[in-house]
Amino acid sequence: MMEILIVLCILLTLLFLRIPVYLSLLMTGILGLVFYTGLELTFVAQTVVKKLENFSLLSIPFFILMGGVMTKGKSANQLIWFARKLVSFLPGGLAITGVICSGVFGAISGSSISTVVTIGSVMFPNLKKYEYPDSFSIGLITSSAILGIIVPPSIIMIICALTAGVSVVGLFAAGYLPAVLIMAGLCFYAYIVSMQKGLGKTTMEKFSGTAFLSAARSAFFPFLIIAILFAGIYTGAFTITEASVVSCVLAIILETGIYRAVGFKELHDLMVSCALMSGTLIITVSGAGGLSEYITFQGIPGRILDFSMQYLPNGIVFLIFTDLLLLLVGTFLDPIGAIMILVPILMPIANQFGIDPIHYCLIITVALGIGYITPPLGLLLYTASAITKKDFLYITRSVMPTLGIYIAALFIITFVPGISTLIPNLLFK
Repeated sequence: MMEILIVLCILLTLLFLRIPVYLSLLMTGILGLVFYTGLELTFVAQTVVKKLENFSLLSIPFFILMGGVMTKGKSANQLIWFARKLVSFLPGGLAITGVICSGVFGAISGSSISTVVTIGSVMFPNLKKYEYPDSFSIGLITSSAILGIIVPPSIIMIICALTAGVSVVGLFAAGYLPAVLIMAGLCFYAYIVSMQKGLGKTTMEKFSGTAFLSAARSAFFPFLIIAILFAGIYTGAFTITEASVVSCVLAIILETGIYRAVGFKELHDLMVSCALMSGTLIITVSGAGGLSEYITFQGIPGRILDFSMQYLPNGIVFLIFTDLLLLLVGTFLDPIGAIMILVPILMPIANQFGIDPIHYCLIITVALGIGYITPPLGLLLYTASAITKKDFLYITRSVMPTLGIYIAALFIITFVPGISTLIPNLLFK
């Protein structure tokens, strides 16, 4: 037990010193493997490389590039305009548009950071222009960005599924209804606040079938790419990696050849940016692999399983424990690092209690996503602060109402497993 506490203290110390997450994980894993197992450094190097030997990881750079190309070009704006025309007749329609756009853009980018930067940069000025309070706008749009990792295809979902040994496609399918639940909660919040405070009256307009059809026509090609992506995945025509390549190529053809909105110089810059971002994620995965291997080699999951079966009386208590643990860990640790460390420990316990592995992975994804807006280290809070030029405490206060919505949704998803498992069961069983 002392050994585990020492390794944990080393990891926390490195993170506290603001050493990059991937280095903290890798260094901790190396120290654990070398000093407590007696293994040679050659084995450690092999372990780090072996963690990357998964074909599905190749989908990550292609999904990132697809999102970058569609954002740089016309697709993202056309999807935003379509969402605007869909709800412009409602009180708070502009705010609701921001929530829907975050969900749609999440399906393109798979990243919460990209979502808050892209959607926030467009929505914050517009909401301010039409006299929505800053605190309301910032809290709503910043929180909505978490949909970027819940709406498939999600990079975090890919990492979680591969680490847990479950189907990536199955976990993607599990994400739709929880995403709709959360989106509905945020939209309802925006509607109620707008009704109570009389917000957004100047942007309300009567629903026009002609304007809606025009917006739908302009967004036809972006929606077609998304439809091809998911149809290919769920019919079995594509693997997840092949689907990412096909959708990325279609996005490039659309933006460079049909819309002519992205030139070759811009495409080159996007590829370089995509490579840098993908490299960061892959290094984090490999770095966490060293620590994950140490945890497995020392039989820590088995020890924790024995302890859990003694002191956790049933699956309900274990699920409550899981939610609270992940909400705490997600505040301090990057989701990818948290997944690589915790999933090998928690999954055997979940299996022992008979919890559906797809459902459990979905809980992990949502709970760690909430960490993005949880003070004091929520990454989206700092991102929103940089975009809006507001201080961190102001951003923190702004997200409190929507943080409550997310936590409530997490517990609903946790204890109503049908929300996660309905679509996977219909598609694959």
